Amino acid sequence: MFWQTIRAGGLVAYPTDTLYGLGADALSHTAAEELAEVKGREGPFSVMVGHLEQLEEYGLVSQEIADKLAGMLPGPYTILLPPRCPEKLSSSIISPGEKVGFRVPRHPFIQAAFQQARGLVITASVNRAGQPPLQDPEAIQDQFERQIDLLVDGGVLPPSRGSTVVDLTTVPWQVIRQGDGKL
Repeated sequence: MFWQTIRAGGLVAYPTDTLYGLGADALSHTAAEELAEVKGREGPFSVMVGHLEQLEEYGLVSQEIADKLAGMLPGPYTILLPPRCPEKLSSSIISPGEKVGFRVPRHPFIQAAFQQARGLVITASVNRAGQPPLQDPEAIQDQFERQIDLLVDGGVLPPSRGSTVVDLTTVPWQVIRQGDGKL
């Protein structure tokens, strides 16, 4: 149901290892615009992939960085990298600095979903701009019921600071936002 909804251009709320995510087809400009409208802000947004090899298909990763990421992913990190194929991605994913945030969550639902199929999911936390992220499926349903096409109920998630955002285009790496991931 997850991939059917994503590929049909719908919005899906789903649990991750940090926060509930709100996702859409990362290769669809229309789906990305809908996600931005629901969030109440423009991108850039991150891209969720299922594993490191898929990240390497869409992000420029040296062997040295791939080796380091193998010990971190999947996990509570958003990794900023230059895009390998920017022409394939929605403009709401690529930052003004020509970087894309890649997310590989360590959550059983996400891991299972990406074992069933391949794809790119534009992703953001489930909340309106300026509001705290929602961690309770009932609250998500109450606030977004007419705007979300599918809600994957993973129960109430524990408190989280979100993913740690790390810019790998700099030497040394730069932590943009400290979240649950430790470096």
